[in-house]
Amino acid sequence: MKHRIQLFCAALAAAVAMPLFAHEGEQHGTPAPTAGTYGGPIRLSEQAKKNLGLKTEEVTLRSIESFVKCFGVVEPVPDKVNFISIRTSGRVTKVKVNQGDAVKEGDLLAEVESRQIGDPPPTIPVKATLAGIITERHVFVGEPIEPDKVLFKIADLSQVRVKCHVYEADVGKVALGQKARFYFEAYPDKPFEGMVEFLGGELEEESRSLPVWCKLDNADIALRPNMRAEVRLITGESKDLIAVPVNAVLGDAGNLFVFVENGGVYEPKHVHVGKRDDRYVEIVDGLLPGDIVVTQGNYQLQFATSSPGQEKKPQATSKERK
Repeated sequence: MKHRIQLFCAALAAAVAMPLFAHEGEQHGTPAPTAGTYGGPIRLSEQAKKNLGLKTEEVTLRSIESFVKCFGVVEPVPDKVNFISIRTSGRVTKVKVNQGDAVKEGDLLAEVESRQIGDPPPTIPVKATLAGIITERHVFVGEPIEPDKVLFKIADLSQVRVKCHVYEADVGKVALGQKARFYFEAYPDKPFEGMVEFLGGELEEESRSLPVWCKLDNADIALRPNMRAEVRLITGESKDLIAVPVNAVLGDAGNLFVFVENGGVYEPKHVHVGKRDDRYVEIVDGLLPGDIVVTQGNYQLQFATSSPGQEKKPQATSKERK
């Protein structure tokens, strides 16, 4: 009975201790203990470090940005979109591409048998008018078509726009040419960089927000139209602050800490934080430039113990030192 009570108390204590700076998007099946429960430094074997996926980073002086946060959707650049059609009526005899295919300017997309008199009837090649991606296909073999029918839509996605909406209270902070950073659900660990290209002429009446268009390079075509983005429009910068990646800081309010690595030994160290943005947090007290902090695997490190045989390094005897 006493043993069961002890187990219940331990479980209850663990359940109420959740980290304030837990990794964004990470699913945690077991809550973390608070920093005050640690018994001391942890020495790990190389295999244990690998199993935990530990990554570290040196503490340096960094810039921390102020920003306006908003949300947006990827759009193709209007001037880089072509709608493909033909000038005569006819019947489709071949279709060479599908939606999502990459094409070059001049590539054959389809063939149409014209309704003009002839024996055989003349064949009209349908060709790509620019290099890009087939984003829409509206034609099938055997289908009759008319001159006003759009057969294909091609978009050059090597550069795209993100249309976002800035609430009225923040409109005065946004300006042309500002740097912008984008996060997409498909690439949670890869922020994209861009800039504010132009602002809307008026606020949207229902949402009381201003449309803002940002442009960003997309050479690898990772971003596709209608992808949703979480956007940071950078409005200012504080330079030369001692800072660490946001993911390095764990704990709850008033009890924040990081794991500091020194010679293969990992020790929790309490810190006081100041300014922060979406990437870095200022360390007001607790760390110095040159310290090494754990930035990945630190949540799991809270539950680790020193690897067998790693607790203490054997000290050389007086004879061995001679």
